[in-house]
Amino acid sequence: MDLPKHPVIHGHPIHAILSDAPVVLIPLALAAELWDRARHARGLRLGDVVTAGAAATGSAAAIVGWIDWLTIPPDHPARRPATIHGLINSAAVLAVAAAVPARRRRLRLVAGAATAILAGAWIGGDLVFRHGWRVRPAEEAEIVEARLKDTAGAEAFAAARRDVADFERRKTFLPAG
Repeated sequence: MDLPKHPVIHGHPIHAILSDAPVVLIPLALAAELWDRARHARGLRLGDVVTAGAAATGSAAAIVGWIDWLTIPPDHPARRPATIHGLINSAAVLAVAAAVPARRRRLRLVAGAATAILAGAWIGGDLVFRHGWRVRPAEEAEIVEARLKDTAGAEAFAAARRDVADFERRKTFLPAG
């Protein structure tokens, strides 16, 4: 099977660009729905507009995200967390899309979506910062590491990993386990 072209423009991953809007708008849809209910708003409400915006931007990010997922090699360490990330965020987007016409169920749907999007965003951050997916220097280092078969090359990468782990342990608020 031929994989699609990678969704990257001038070095910038499109999914990363598109994902910011739903990460903001889905929790905002929850806040807007609570606001509308507290005010007993009628007619076109803030929650209607924000929820529709969250559904539209979330759908765009999800589509491009799944195209990006198709380009991850099956044996790459990012594949499994990317699958979980995609499933969680897709469920959130479906919940928000279902909430657009469903005012009575909207509060529950967007609350669930907001919770899911937080978990999905955390995993997405892990894909970038831990696995280096779509981070050019990390991708370059992977290629170099695969080409260096000698002991000195392997030790250089092992030493770099130890240095980074030590830095995270000593210099960050909550280091990774």
